Amino acid sequence: MDNFNGMGYRFHPTEDEIINHFLESKMKCGTDFSAVIKEVDISNFEPWELPVHSPVSSDDQEWYFFSTIAYKPSNKSTSRRVVERTTRAGFWKVTGKDREIYDDNSGQLIGKRKVLVFYQGHGSNAVKTNWAMHEYHSQTVHQAYICSHLPYIFLPCIPVSQDDHRPF
Repeated sequence: MDNFNGMGYRFHPTEDEIINHFLESKMKCGTDFSAVIKEVDISNFEPWELPVHSPVSSDDQEWYFFSTIAYKPSNKSTSRRVVERTTRAGFWKVTGKDREIYDDNSGQLIGKRKVLVFYQGHGSNAVKTNWAMHEYHSQTVHQAYICSHLPYIFLPCIPVSQDDHRPF
């Protein structure tokens, strides 16, 4: 682990590498990448608790984790399975459309990326936070693993007029 924390080392894999190398090797062969990507149940932790579980310290405010996909208990009236993304303090909400990921060499579809935003609170009182997560899913190996990239996004402050205290 200390080998990866030295000066000049930055762990920032491409989307192709996340799916082809890390995620598919984990699912097919059970390859151990715990020196750089730890397996964590994302729904057991709030986003601000996750960085301490990363084996690679990062000044970039980005962390990577493997996680199994947990599904909510099935409702007999619906046949589709819903992924469990709720924590004690809030929930992860999928935002936007899934992005298809293609192999850099062959150009073939290898996976997809979902973008999620963390909302603190539950129900109509939930407040959107600056925490985002990218979930990577393999199209070629179908097992219950995802690779999560957790960047903390700093949003700029909205300037306020001194006269009326409202945003411009």
